[in-house]
Amino acid sequence: MTFEDLKEKYPNRGPIFSDKLPKPNKEDLDRIIKKYECNFPNSFIEFQLKYCHIVSMGGFAFVGFGWANKELAPYMNLEEVVKDYKEYGFPNYLTPFKQDNGDFWCFDNRTQIEDEFPVVIWDHNSNNIEKDKNFQWKNFIEWLDSTMLENE
Repeated sequence: MTFEDLKEKYPNRGPIFSDKLPKPNKEDLDRIIKKYECNFPNSFIEFQLKYCHIVSMGGFAFVGFGWANKELAPYMNLEEVVKDYKEYGFPNYLTPFKQDNGDFWCFDNRTQIEDEFPVVIWDHNSNNIEKDKNFQWKNFIEWLDSTMLENE
């Protein structure tokens, strides 16, 4: 599945990222990647820099999602998500992109399939990856698709 497939699958949904907000940008994304040694998949980078203005996401997914722009408020800022995760001392093999109530949605960098990483939830209560298949996705685009299905 591609971002264009998502757009076709949900034609009545507009882009999630408001034109009134400072846009995610490559400079801030590159700085975060270097500073925190993050390993984001290509799909996440493309979504940040191009497709967030074209493709939607489910409302719950938007809450706590980190956008690569240092001008955004902390609750919307990718650097804050990554910084919080790192301060907890959670595993380095996970790269977070969203947080909610102490739980983090992450890319599991231990497994790479065609330049993509699975998406998992790191539960702060158990200090472990949720084992339930409902909390694991093949890649970022599959995760985005599932967030839209939740809102139908």
